[in-house]
Amino acid sequence: MSERTDLAPEVAAIKAGIEPVISGRLSRWASLTSILINIGAACGMFGFGVVSQRIGRKPTFAIALIAAFFSTVSVFWFLKDIGQMWMVPVMGFCQLSLFAGYAMYFPELFPTHLRSTGTSFCYNVGRFVAASGPLVQAQLIAFFAGLYGSSGADATRFAGITMCSIFVLGLLVLPFLPETRNQPLPE
Repeated sequence: MSERTDLAPEVAAIKAGIEPVISGRLSRWASLTSILINIGAACGMFGFGVVSQRIGRKPTFAIALIAAFFSTVSVFWFLKDIGQMWMVPVMGFCQLSLFAGYAMYFPELFPTHLRSTGTSFCYNVGRFVAASGPLVQAQLIAFFAGLYGSSGADATRFAGITMCSIFVLGLLVLPFLPETRNQPLPE
């Protein structure tokens, strides 16, 4: 036990020197990830508009939901080093292209006198539901950490993959929605 007390000041000094370096690197990686996601998102949003004009809203949503599911699962499952960062803009492309679809599709669902209200309602109900995401994620991380005795990183991976089921839910709802491509706006 005396050895441990003798090493404690040295360990504390090493820790104090390393923590700022690690913190700075984590900040840089978070910033780079955000930039890459947004580059992918910009391309995905443009692409969604082009594709949905050619093949229709519902088929484009189906493709985007499937792509979002697989790209997100891939990032959570496989991304482990800098050489795999190419997956991040692909995930941004696939996930965030859906928002361009919402901007086109929601207004086409409602008659003129309800268009703004209906569109706002759809966007904001989604936001209220999404607000529970961090709580659900925390519960899933705790569940997986306890279930498998896995590390925090593995539990976070499993939780992220599980949360991708929201894209599957979107696919299940999609057949019940109307196709609005080349249809007049409802009056």
